[in-house]
Amino acid sequence: MRVTHSLLHAGDLAQLVKREYAIAAPVKVSLLNRGFNDSYLVTDVEGGRRVLRVYNREKYWIRSESDLRFELDLLDHLAASGLGVIRPYPRAAGDRLGRLMAPEGERCFALFTHAPGAPLHEGTLTAEQWREFGSGIARMHLAMDAFVTSHDRYHLDERILVERPLASLAPYAGSGRAAAHLAELGKLGDWLTGEIQRLRAIDGAYGIIHADLHLGNANIDGDGRFVTFDFDHCGFGLRAYDLVALYRGPDAPEADRERWAAVLAGYQQVRPLSQSEVAGFPVLAACREMWDVGDWLGAADRTGDAWVTDAVFAKLLADVRKAGVPSDLGSSGSSKA
Repeated sequence: MRVTHSLLHAGDLAQLVKREYAIAAPVKVSLLNRGFNDSYLVTDVEGGRRVLRVYNREKYWIRSESDLRFELDLLDHLAASGLGVIRPYPRAAGDRLGRLMAPEGERCFALFTHAPGAPLHEGTLTAEQWREFGSGIARMHLAMDAFVTSHDRYHLDERILVERPLASLAPYAGSGRAAAHLAELGKLGDWLTGEIQRLRAIDGAYGIIHADLHLGNANIDGDGRFVTFDFDHCGFGLRAYDLVALYRGPDAPEADRERWAAVLAGYQQVRPLSQSEVAGFPVLAACREMWDVGDWLGAADRTGDAWVTDAVFAKLLADVRKAGVPSDLGSSGSSKA
């Protein structure tokens, strides 16, 4: 029987870590989480912590090992530039990317430094700390401008942000209600595609980005230092997209709007955005809503798809409409939840 995705034994991975890396033994390995990769906490005999990532196979944005090496090269570059990011460890053989055999076939792995502190969504940060976080994103983008590698990576263009999610949703539009929602999403998707292309034409607006910079992918330690991790989705895209997970519109609670204002002000202080880029945040927020649904559908063979109900179509449509859709693209009426 064929295997789509296996969960590897922690004890066997401890032996792999002991064999592949110069770490004080005995080594304890425990599962941290399963998602778009399997992540394990690695603890050495002295209590030092690291994170082992075993990459999942057949992800839509990973075409070859070159894509994985791009990520590892980028992290080394950012760390060497003084940015607060995790960093990959070299294996005893010298290479940072390893391979192991699993029931489903060959999988790659890499060992990373452990990000100290707590996720940003667990703490209460001051306005000054949020400004510093925004400034850190801007400094990361500036450092990314100087990144050089022989490897390539995908682009978060309209195909990834709009076309692929809508195509992935199509098989689930079995009811008349869902089909109507999808038809309207398609019309809005055409508009979003034009907006993405317009924003991309702005000088300096496009480059390497983290691409999934939500509050769970950055920690803050007791000294107020930020560490960003999980660059698994990194690629080429609109720089403003790295801020959009924190964007909150005028209808958001006051605390959320104040946080967003601080983050944006911190970013602008280091790397100013054009007025068109700032005005485009609602558009990018709509794109992220589409991308997120498509991203999870890309992992449906491992995580399931029972969550894709008519309500998902209705919610996605409502979220995308918040982008300030032009009046000639208004609701047809039949797509109201």
